[in-house]
Amino acid sequence: MSGAGPRPDPGPRADGGQQADAGPRAELEREAWQTLLRSYLPILEGAPPCQDERDPLSLPCPLDTLGVLSAAGSEQEPGEPSVDVVVCAHDALEDLRLCLWSLLAKSGRRLRLIVVNDGSDATTTSFLRAFAGRHPAATLIERSEPPHGYTLAANRGLEASASDYAILLNSDTVVSSGWLRRLIAHGEASPAVGIIGPLSNAASHQSVPVVRAGRAWSVNALPDWLTVDGMALIVDRGAPRTGTRLAFLNGYCYAIKRAVLDSVGLFDEERFPAGYCEENDYSQRARAAGFELAVADDTYVYHAKSRSYGSEGRADLAGRNYEVFLQKHGRVEIEGLVSAMEGDRGLEPVRAAVAERSSTPQQLAPLLGERGRGALRVVFLLPGLAHGGSGGSHSIYQEVTGLRGLGVPARIALPRWDRERAAGVYEDAEEVFQWFDDTDDLIGGTADADVISATHYKSLAMLQAIRSTRSDFLPAYYVQDYEPFFTAPYIAEEATASYTALPDMLLFAKSHWLCNVVAERHGLFVEKVEASLDRELFAPGEAREGDGALRVLAMVRPRTARRQPFATLAVLRGLLDRFPDRVRVNTFGCYADELDEILDDAGEERERHLGMLTRAQVAERLRETDVFLDMSVYQAFGRTALEAMACGATTVVPAVGGAWEFVDHGRNALAVDTFAPDGALAALGALVEDRELLRRLKAGARETAARYSIVRAALSEYLAFEHAHRRRFGDRPPEKPGIHALLARE
Repeated sequence: MSGAGPRPDPGPRADGGQQADAGPRAELEREAWQTLLRSYLPILEGAPPCQDERDPLSLPCPLDTLGVLSAAGSEQEPGEPSVDVVVCAHDALEDLRLCLWSLLAKSGRRLRLIVVNDGSDATTTSFLRAFAGRHPAATLIERSEPPHGYTLAANRGLEASASDYAILLNSDTVVSSGWLRRLIAHGEASPAVGIIGPLSNAASHQSVPVVRAGRAWSVNALPDWLTVDGMALIVDRGAPRTGTRLAFLNGYCYAIKRAVLDSVGLFDEERFPAGYCEENDYSQRARAAGFELAVADDTYVYHAKSRSYGSEGRADLAGRNYEVFLQKHGRVEIEGLVSAMEGDRGLEPVRAAVAERSSTPQQLAPLLGERGRGALRVVFLLPGLAHGGSGGSHSIYQEVTGLRGLGVPARIALPRWDRERAAGVYEDAEEVFQWFDDTDDLIGGTADADVISATHYKSLAMLQAIRSTRSDFLPAYYVQDYEPFFTAPYIAEEATASYTALPDMLLFAKSHWLCNVVAERHGLFVEKVEASLDRELFAPGEAREGDGALRVLAMVRPRTARRQPFATLAVLRGLLDRFPDRVRVNTFGCYADELDEILDDAGEERERHLGMLTRAQVAERLRETDVFLDMSVYQAFGRTALEAMACGATTVVPAVGGAWEFVDHGRNALAVDTFAPDGALAALGALVEDRELLRRLKAGARETAARYSIVRAALSEYLAFEHAHRRRFGDRPPEKPGIHALLARE
């Protein structure tokens, strides 16, 4: 990692001496960097290459921590057909990462992976070689010399395949949980079926809910509250089965039985070397050989469309190849088949159901639950609540309210001594929180729960205490940060042990960075869920008239060294010195006396400091802000920065960590090396002097924030719980008494 990345040998800080003269407290910021670097740099050495200066671990980092990959010729799961997945790659590294990550995280059964690198650029090639080096079971085929083209690459992958099924999967797809078992089940259900294709957002006649947009094929963007797994749930549980057979299947996800390959052979690379119509030709040949083409109408795979092999000249090439296709098989016959497909209404009941169920969260909510059973009952364990709450507690509260809005019986268990504090932060605390006095009270009060999740390493002891009394629930751990990066050695040891505290615990986190850190350091799988954003509270305000000055807001937390309060204040002082009449600065996040404790003369800082703010007050201030500054050593996610973006501001954030989950440097925010204030000061100075840049970043920030919501986060968490619960207990989970029965028993 270069440029904005962490430095291996921290030197003197470039902040005009402010840091060096600030005393023992300021020295803690140096120690925070040293603590991070000692543990983090060894991880980066094995990280796959990146296209730019992002933190490599912030990207989807495909690691086979679930043991999905099988080597060629290895034993398959008993009673299950063997499967090869062939992914042809040509540049488009961002989409390729997501595709491979989803394959390893979502497939849920063993597969052999064959990746064909078809003349990709140097960065993509470097990534694929690193990926193959990390995963010896995967097969990498390199086609470095021309001619290149999708059909040529696909045939080389099919030649390397020897399993019962070969699935050609585009590198710009994202598969959903359990997709592979459902897809293969359609092939196993009938010996006549030779090729299977799932439903998608963009797959011509396999698209849901809409096939066409005017004369063009529809792309069907997902609603902002709905995830890929959420759409898969709708397709699986909320739509009827149709047994649809089609004359042609879209090639974006094309599952071919071994019998078809043995009978029909490979794709026609002589006529269609670059792709386009190659799958139509193969479908026609397979049908002529007596095989049926089935739509897996309970399976969903997301398709970004035309990313890897590009869309430049696509229409002309597709048109030419279609004419070749007609000439090969006969215009009259093919046009008759196409006409019949256009008139086929077999999938219309599915499309109607998908359209209805995906229209609102309330329409989807009844689908949540284990096979005829109500939704899983979920409890989050919170060991305590800081004054005014914290970023972690706000996230949990938002997601629990989101779950409850979806009809999921969810609550937060909190010690009774924090009851008054919770009531002061959350208006509906009495509904959302469950109070407990001691461990026995907690055990009794959670006896009805199907899922119980720790939220901090300190709450793992609570989860272990419950687990020692019963095993009829799924234990989970919401990993919200990686404490070993910033804690004292004796605390780091306890935090490190928390990730393996229970062997069957589901770990989940809201940034790829956190998932990858835990995977790299502990070899554990961490489910990636979505982050929640309260868009009703954090929303842009009315256009304001001001004095034209750049308004900057920053959080200052003297008690938290990794948030770098001294470096934050140094940047703000430097900005005011450089642009005394063109900036307005405010801080918040601590009491005034805390500010006095860390500064010899806090006069001006105290005047600009807003003190401790409620969530509503933070939102109000962010609506009046142009730039939110976060000088943390790193961020596991950076929720306040995302909230600032939702309020219409842009942000300056640390380049190390999980903020890249929503930051697109130069488009919606600026990511800087926060080791020294120089980078942040330069970024803020650029925004003072370039108002067009500021305008673009703020517009991009609002667009990004619109992708996040409480419902989206809650849905992603619930589905992670349900999939893990089913893996553990099957379709017949243990019965537990309801909460009312438990209360009556007491």
